[in-house]
Amino acid sequence: MVLCLVALAAAGAGLRPAPAAASISSRISSILHKHHVAGRSTGVYVWDFDAARQVFARHADIRLAPASNMKLVTTSTALDGWGPEHRFKTELYGPDVPVYGGVLYGDLYLKGFGDPSLSTLSYQRQELHLTTASFESFAKRLHTLKVRKVKGRVLGDETWFDKQRTGPSWKPGLQLECGPLSALSGNEGLKDGNRVKDPATYAARLLTEALRAKGIKVTGKPGAGQLPETARLLKRQFSAPLRKLLKHMDKESDNFFAEMLLKGLGKDFFEEGNTQAGLEVSRANLAAIGLDPASYRLLDGSGLSYQDRLTARDLVRILGAARQDVDSGDYYDALAIAGEDGTLEDRMRGTAAAGNAHAKTGTLNIAVCLSGYVTSANERRVGYSILVNGGSVSWANATAAQDDIVEMLAAATLSGARQIRVTPVLRQHPLSAFEAVNPVGSFLQAIVQP
Repeated sequence: MVLCLVALAAAGAGLRPAPAAASISSRISSILHKHHVAGRSTGVYVWDFDAARQVFARHADIRLAPASNMKLVTTSTALDGWGPEHRFKTELYGPDVPVYGGVLYGDLYLKGFGDPSLSTLSYQRQELHLTTASFESFAKRLHTLKVRKVKGRVLGDETWFDKQRTGPSWKPGLQLECGPLSALSGNEGLKDGNRVKDPATYAARLLTEALRAKGIKVTGKPGAGQLPETARLLKRQFSAPLRKLLKHMDKESDNFFAEMLLKGLGKDFFEEGNTQAGLEVSRANLAAIGLDPASYRLLDGSGLSYQDRLTARDLVRILGAARQDVDSGDYYDALAIAGEDGTLEDRMRGTAAAGNAHAKTGTLNIAVCLSGYVTSANERRVGYSILVNGGSVSWANATAAQDDIVEMLAAATLSGARQIRVTPVLRQHPLSAFEAVNPVGSFLQAIVQP
């Protein structure tokens, strides 16, 4: 999101609120005190995008743990870097020999390129609720090639990424919130709700099972291995478009999708399939928006790290920049809708915010967060970020305060003249490393365009 509103960039200038806004400001303060979350560990920022003016700010520049609000950064970077129609590939290879009597002599290789959604059809129906690359489609291809027996094994190649299975800064136990990271993974690396030990071998096993279900016998046991140069491509399969993957990721707060996308960004833009390279792409994106690197700390893509830090003001600036992007609809549509779906399905029902507010939730033991958009009673688009931190955060108190604030904004009539036309601003930042690696990448082109 490289274009920002001039007025939004000046959000920290301390604009004097009009009387009506002052009334709203006092109501927000009352809500925070009512639910006992008005302390310094709570950061709140509310901005009227249409009037280009601040509505409310409290501790808006204090760096706080964003929890899964970090996915707003990952979503922004992915859309800018790849575009909403980007698809992840997975390839199936076999020995470069003909099929005799329905028998394929040699091993099959399944090579992954970071598709977080590769899965069985049943997993797609029950868990992902989207149609994407499947193991059954690979099996169908072999059946079409008249293969009825594979005299060999199915081997998974995960060498596109590193072998780090978790975020490097995660506390012990947090790996239970995310399947094991791998360039080749099936069903998010989960079997019966539990993390598998070897995701590449597990993906090979899922393909083996799909082949057998299709009537194709496989003589060897599934395993992991690196694709040989002599192998022949049998089928290349693509995931659902990125915009659909982001909709699942943000609405359901899928940590695995977020971390896989981060590694994929690192691989595509810095030729290193690891978390640190992905974070460099995210930092470049935030620099393009105009955020001060001193105001945030990024350590993963999902927000599971207890060391991630963002400010409420910066999160609203990210939301504001997203509104100016050509893919703004995909960003907005990816968020959960109050009272309707995702992690907000049961919140704010029966209020002016229901079916109106689009937001990203975030929950850790130390953080309960909500950032997103809502349209006021007089049709003003408002951005807000409510970050509640603390050693023993009450989820009930924090969510009650967040819901009350968003519901109040949805029912409010905001003052201030609507801005007719706002000039976008290009944010400058160094990208020499990125330019050297990917001089024609869409992300770089968007940043350096005059």
